[in-house]
Amino acid sequence: MYFNASKVSSNMGLKEITEIVFTNAESYKEIATLILEWMKVKSERENRGYPKWVTTQELSDYINERLKKRRRSAAYAVIKDYLLPLGILEYRISESKYIISRDFAGALKRLADAYTKWTA
Repeated sequence: MYFNASKVSSNMGLKEITEIVFTNAESYKEIATLILEWMKVKSERENRGYPKWVTTQELSDYINERLKKRRRSAAYAVIKDYLLPLGILEYRISESKYIISRDFAGALKRLADAYTKWTA
């Protein structure tokens, strides 16, 4: 992860956020943006409320349809290796749902708090 601190803004969109998270991984950045935008739009279109979510089957169908066979494994790698561990997505096995999570924001806040304590 790399960013210019003076250019980080609370008004950044998803594309700018993924630019920071996936600094050197263009393909992963594109895949993450596609998946997250689609999840948000689908959830809103179907009035699912908060938190935004899709079923495992819906996500699988979207990946197969949109990203095709050659990028399917990359999509699952992005989900498994980045979006879930970073707290951007949450997977609820019992409900078979992927949820857009706010854990990522909480983790960044805790990181900021830790850094502030360290600098004191």
